[in-house]
Amino acid sequence: MTSPSLRSLSPLLCLTAVVVLGCTVKPQNIRLDPQVQTAPSSVGQGTKVWLEVKDVRPKKTLGVVGDLNGSYAHVSVEDDFSTQMYQSISGALRRMGFDVSPTPVSEARSLVVEVRDIEYQALKQGLTYDTETKVAIGALAKSAEGTYERLYTAGAKKSSPIQPSAGDNHRIVNDTVSGALQEMLNDDRLTATLVQ
Repeated sequence: MTSPSLRSLSPLLCLTAVVVLGCTVKPQNIRLDPQVQTAPSSVGQGTKVWLEVKDVRPKKTLGVVGDLNGSYAHVSVEDDFSTQMYQSISGALRRMGFDVSPTPVSEARSLVVEVRDIEYQALKQGLTYDTETKVAIGALAKSAEGTYERLYTAGAKKSSPIQPSAGDNHRIVNDTVSGALQEMLNDDRLTATLVQ
């Protein structure tokens, strides 16, 4: 027979278990779908360009979210995000007046975009969660007249008393990737190389 003291503890134990389980951090696989804003223009002059997007990151996980002394989990992105990235970049280039092709073009004009690094972490430090994001994207533009290569980076840091949600993680990573892509598409030397 269960004693009265044990019966009174049972609801408390159940509630404690629910609270602990509710704080568990789950691994997250972020869908990379960066949005790039470019105003319609004629800078591309209708030039046909072969666009290629590659994921060349040395590691596929982005980082860790949570408390390293308690509950934490790894964050990663989808294994193959090249289609979404291609659509974002090609759409922006078309608005800029380029004729984008997924296959090589006879004019030997090409733009190779390499996602070289994406890092994201939100770690508990004392009473706050310190969030940091880093992105590195390389671009190689080629035409019959020459080549142009550059690395575009973006990053952000933030502190909050609340652990970022899965939606926050998705938004922060995509916004940072978008920032690097925006810098790339605003590079006059890159676009000038493609129209030579």
